[in-house]
Amino acid sequence: MYNYIKDNQIIISHFAERAGINPGTLSKIINGVIQVPVRTLDRITEAMNLEPGALYEIYIYECFNESSADWRRCKPLINRCAELNKLDCLDQLVGIVMDNLNYSPMLFDVAEILNNKNYHEAALIIYKKVAESERFQHAERLATCQYRIFKNSLTDNQEINLECAALFEPFIKRLGEAEQLDALKDLINLLMSLHRWDKAKSLAEEMGRIANNLYEQKYKKNHKNQKSTKPAKPLFGYILYSNLILGTISEEKNDFENALKYVSQYEVHDWIVETDDFAEATKKQFAEWAKANRYMYRLMSGEVSVLDEYVKYISSNENEILRALFKIVKAAEMYKINIDSILQRFEHVISNQIVENSHVGTYTTEIIADGLANFLADVGAYYTRKDEYSIGINYVLESLAISAKINNTACIVRCTCMVEKFRHFIDETSLKRYTTIMTIYEEVLT
Repeated sequence: MYNYIKDNQIIISHFAERAGINPGTLSKIINGVIQVPVRTLDRITEAMNLEPGALYEIYIYECFNESSADWRRCKPLINRCAELNKLDCLDQLVGIVMDNLNYSPMLFDVAEILNNKNYHEAALIIYKKVAESERFQHAERLATCQYRIFKNSLTDNQEINLECAALFEPFIKRLGEAEQLDALKDLINLLMSLHRWDKAKSLAEEMGRIANNLYEQKYKKNHKNQKSTKPAKPLFGYILYSNLILGTISEEKNDFENALKYVSQYEVHDWIVETDDFAEATKKQFAEWAKANRYMYRLMSGEVSVLDEYVKYISSNENEILRALFKIVKAAEMYKINIDSILQRFEHVISNQIVENSHVGTYTTEIIADGLANFLADVGAYYTRKDEYSIGINYVLESLAISAKINNTACIVRCTCMVEKFRHFIDETSLKRYTTIMTIYEEVLT
């Protein structure tokens, strides 16, 4: 700053006025009598016509490396680094702060606030630093850090997500029971997208057990409610969701009889005590899922006559259309059903999902991306079996593009095999697209 003022031949009082700082205060800062607060540093940076946060790296080096960190000065700078996405500076500063382990609880609290404000990358840096310091202390806080690290580390890449799941799972039981429910739900959803059915099943059963126990305790006579972290949703919702997941897994294993039994577990709500508006909306949602899934499981078990009724139902339930199509095309393959009219009717839904890659109802992005990739490959296979190669290969290439993005190896292999099998039916434009997708995918791997 002093060199800037000198080189530009600016009078200190004029620079102080430009920065909105008292001239005496500025003089003391220049002479090293007082240390500059973060807000004042931001004003000086703006007065020097620099990008916000441009001086943070120098500031951290000069003010924090030579002495122990002062939390009152560190906290505002941590927040500003997060706001300005100055993640390198944040990482450096948090590392200095963590030299004093007494600051670990305060850092954790800041990370929680930043995480709630959607500064996830900044929060992730802090959670990792705190987790390293908590390795042999305060087990629940360590587990919470690992839970946040898990959620904030998920990507489109299925291989990376599988690693995240493996690293996080051992910490679940260290969480409080209420927070375990949310952690189990998130981990189950991820494992479902990765087709880890057995692991997802055991965790769903555990989620149901914990939720049932907490629900019984909540309504026991003379039970004193203890202060604890509340799960994100009503307890009964986790019980219903556990059965929903177990039914889905049964269906994935072609055990449709068991899948239908689980439907009964989440469509009947007469045992639920809550009657408020949110509870009623939750019950209604599960009732709709139960109805949709009954149709689906009947169709998948070979009751083809239910298809028209099923299509009519999903037509008025937009959030169910895509997932229903995933299964309808599989049923078409299993039972040799002509579904041309259904695919044409909902072509806009498929196209929109390919373009937007968005959430569908309550299904997670991971589940939908994986399901969409496999579905498009199924549709491609459906059309190529009917000798409609041009249409079929276009769907296969869409599947391949999504599979390459999320690193779904099994689907990539399937799509490349189909392309090679029907290569002599593919036009030059489609072949060029195929080459482009595979080139990009190979570059990402290397």
